Amino acid sequence: MSEKTVKPSPRRLHRARKDGDIPKSVQLTTTASGLLWWLLLAVQAPNVFVAFVNMIVTVTAIDLSRPFDSTVHEVLGALIEPGQAALAMAGMGLMTVIIPELAQTRGLIAFKRVSPDFKRLNPIEGFKNLFGLRLLVDIGIMLVQLVLLGFLAWQALSGWMAMLTASHALAPRAQMSLAAGEYGRLLLLTALLQIAPAAADYALQRVLHIRRLRMDKDEIKREQRDDNGDRHFKDRRRAFHRELNQ
Repeated sequence: MSEKTVKPSPRRLHRARKDGDIPKSVQLTTTASGLLWWLLLAVQAPNVFVAFVNMIVTVTAIDLSRPFDSTVHEVLGALIEPGQAALAMAGMGLMTVIIPELAQTRGLIAFKRVSPDFKRLNPIEGFKNLFGLRLLVDIGIMLVQLVLLGFLAWQALSGWMAMLTASHALAPRAQMSLAAGEYGRLLLLTALLQIAPAAADYALQRVLHIRRLRMDKDEIKREQRDDNGDRHFKDRRRAFHRELNQ
């Protein structure tokens, strides 16, 4: 068998995509989800915060001398607004994970990828993956992420310790607002620091995908024969038609 050095044909790429074999980066999905989640917090978190504050104010102002049924009804009514806000937040949070996946797969659904594959249990293939290029690059990306996140955690912790004393003089609502702002800032910086490793991982996945689907010369010839028909068969058919016309 000849060595596979030829780039995959469009037909091979189409067949691979149909089987669910596409370049996809988990790092890119995680980074995009982090950015979308930060955007969601920036837009929706104040509404959720206000809804829960209103609930607390309403519940603490209830007259406990009133009948129990009336009190329970009022408490449940106070829970409607924060409950709706929390459910909306959870639903949109779920979309922050689904949207990046759909963007990478372009809505592809391949049941072959989730069906049992006994080739994955092959110890030889597992040994190859253990010392493959992909694992080495993944380790390198993880080390870079560890250094970046460690630096970010140190900076965030230093900033929080510096404002810890001053925050005691603030009202509880102001303290919560300050904590939410710092959390949002930390989430944004974390997602931004992941952009470069995610881009590198996505580029690697594309290279490995093309490399995995490379073809040899025999496969190219078979595809051409399937697309254009067997040349010898065509010659025999032309000769047969000439004999019939004579």
